[in-house]
Amino acid sequence: MEDKNWLAQTGKNFSDIDYKELGISDDLIGAEGFNRAMLDKVHAENVAGYIELGMSETQAKHEADKRRSMAMKAAKDNGLKL
Repeated sequence: MEDKNWLAQTGKNFSDIDYKELGISDDLIGAEGFNRAMLDKVHAENVAGYIELGMSETQAKHEADKRRSMAMKAAKDNGLKL
């Protein structure tokens, strides 16, 4: 099984299984969609965090969307697969 996570793609010693404790389901381990699931998880956590800091839900989603977009652009610029 080939690891799909971005750290493994850059040569770091991280297995997709290492992310299981963060709530990634077994069916995504080593599968297409792994990094998308990670982005979605972080996005949801960012929205919750921004709301906790006092942002409205709309503002929080907007800020989290920007962060996700930046992460996707950085991955693409570095030749990483989603």
